Amino acid sequence: MHELGWRSWWGRENCLQNSGLDILARKATALLTTFDRYLLKRYFHAFAVCFVAAIGVFFVFDAFTNADEFQKASPDGSVWPIMRRMAVYYGCQSSLLLSLVGHMLCVLATMIVLVTVQRTGELHPVLASGVPLYRVVLPLVTGAVLVNAGMMVNQEWVLPRVAHVLQTPRGRRVEQGVDVRPSLDFATHVLISARVVYPGAARMEGAEFVLPVPDVVTRLTTLKANRAQYVSGGPGGRSGWMLFGLDPVPAELPLAEAGREIVWAGRRPGTLFLVSGVTPDQLSEKAGNSRFLSTPDLLKRIHNPSQATRVAHDQSLAIHARLTRPLLNIAAVFLVVPFLVRRESRGVVTNLAIAGGVMLGLLGAAEACLYLASFQVLAPDVAAWLPVVASGMCATWYSRHAET
Repeated sequence: MHELGWRSWWGRENCLQNSGLDILARKATALLTTFDRYLLKRYFHAFAVCFVAAIGVFFVFDAFTNADEFQKASPDGSVWPIMRRMAVYYGCQSSLLLSLVGHMLCVLATMIVLVTVQRTGELHPVLASGVPLYRVVLPLVTGAVLVNAGMMVNQEWVLPRVAHVLQTPRGRRVEQGVDVRPSLDFATHVLISARVVYPGAARMEGAEFVLPVPDVVTRLTTLKANRAQYVSGGPGGRSGWMLFGLDPVPAELPLAEAGREIVWAGRRPGTLFLVSGVTPDQLSEKAGNSRFLSTPDLLKRIHNPSQATRVAHDQSLAIHARLTRPLLNIAAVFLVVPFLVRRESRGVVTNLAIAGGVMLGLLGAAEACLYLASFQVLAPDVAAWLPVVASGMCATWYSRHAET
């Protein structure tokens, strides 16, 4: 009896679970029809083709232009080191290229799909059956949202992890380091330079620190170190550089009273710890590119007192543009729809040309706002949000011209 009761209870549970799954399946089918899945597939296919084409054009142009640089990766002339270096380099460059042109390809894929379904006669029967136009383009908007989500993952997770590869010259391995751009620590007024820096390992070799007078030392001193390692939590919980192989030695360093808060004795004999907010990636020649930083790192960099005010302003502009870029992409998708599917149309090619001009005008206006903000003509938040608001208003205004 107990066994029969247990079996009947188990059967009822299975029936409830199966009925629940059937309900979820029916809801999913109602939300995403066959035509929706067809349009979504076409959208991803168009985006992938455009992105691969962009990578191919960049690869052909850049590889043939810089072939001599890649040959430095193989001093003995063998082919495999060159091919391996090119594969790593252009694989990382594809991530950077996605962040550069992904927002344009996001809108371009929508335009291609809408033009294609009009040319093949697949759109008008759906509209004639009473389906609204914006219900038809809903899967394209969904695809644009998913593409923007992928671009955000690329920006926040992929690019920061391959930044040290992107900063390395083409013919040089990551282990060989990158060239250094001397940087001034605006918090301590110490000028930092080196022979080579390794951003991935957070160290530099042949380091030189010009200590100012009278903030740090009593007379102008250039502190040289064979090796310097960046430490996030050093003495007193501060961040800075741990110096090894010093010249002059720590005992001969003419420190001022205030300089003892900046230059600390290391745990090992003959070492020093220099407080600084200048990180290894800020010393590379491509340190000004904020695309290599994730949003949390960019926020920390903005509040870093060791960098110049102009640099902090540019980074504040970059973070505003990064946060509003997905909204601008979605607004651009809604804006081009009325120009592609018009009530009074002169032809698909003409509509495509008009929509392309509108897209270029919108992207040009967005870049112009950022350009004006870089010269402090506009505030960073105004420059980032103005194109989004303008494109949303234009999309609403021109929606009455769309074919229904």
